[in-house]
Amino acid sequence: MFNFDQFFQELKDGVVEIAKREATAFVREAADDGTEFLEKVKNNLQTWTRQLAEGGLSQADFAFLVKGQKDVAAMKALTQAGLAAIRIQRIQEALIDLIITAAGKIV
Repeated sequence: MFNFDQFFQELKDGVVEIAKREATAFVREAADDGTEFLEKVKNNLQTWTRQLAEGGLSQADFAFLVKGQKDVAAMKALTQAGLAAIRIQRIQEALIDLIITAAGKIV
């Protein structure tokens, strides 16, 4: 049976790893921005992962929906810290990939 809380905690742990890998000088800011993004999309993720687990959504549909949330990942702290836009974009894409990859384990 699918456990959303466990799934969401895996995502939070993944945010820290992305922060360490992509923004070593700004780990705290990247982790904060990533966690804020997850909190903003949490309700949608809960709905979509449940639908994915129950077979109501395909993996491709799930990925499409998650990619549509990229604009929600504002990355305010990283922008204020002066991190280059291209690096911020890589972090945003890594967050989206993290969610899609973690959801792939559901089915």
